[in-house]
Amino acid sequence: MDQQPSGALGFREVDRDGNPVPPEAEGAEAAGTERSWSAPNPFIVVLWLLAAAMIAGGTAPLLSGPMIMGPSSGAIPLAYVVFTFAPQVVLAGFATLVFLLFWHAWHWQHGRR
Repeated sequence: MDQQPSGALGFREVDRDGNPVPPEAEGAEAAGTERSWSAPNPFIVVLWLLAAAMIAGGTAPLLSGPMIMGPSSGAIPLAYVVFTFAPQVVLAGFATLVFLLFWHAWHWQHGRR
C-alpha cells in the first residue's frame, strides 16, 4: 500500500472507494452548506447564572452587614444567618466561576485540534 501517513500516528482518511482523502478536504465542509451553530449546554448556562447569583447574593449581605444586629433575644434573625454564611457563598461563586473558565478553555482547546 502506498499511502502516505498523515499526522503523528500515521492514519489517513479514505473515502468509501478506498481512495485517500486529500488533507485539505479532511476538515472542510461541503461547499454551499453553512456550519450549523450548536446550542449552548443548558447545564453550563445554569452554572454561569448560579455563579453570578452566588457572588451578587453573597456580596449584598456583606455590604449591609454593619446594620445587622446579632441575636438579642431567643430567636436568631434570618438576616444574621444570611450574613454569617455570605463569605462562603461568595467563595463558592468565585470557585464556580474559575471552574467554568477552565471548562471553557478546555473545550476551546479541543475544538482547535
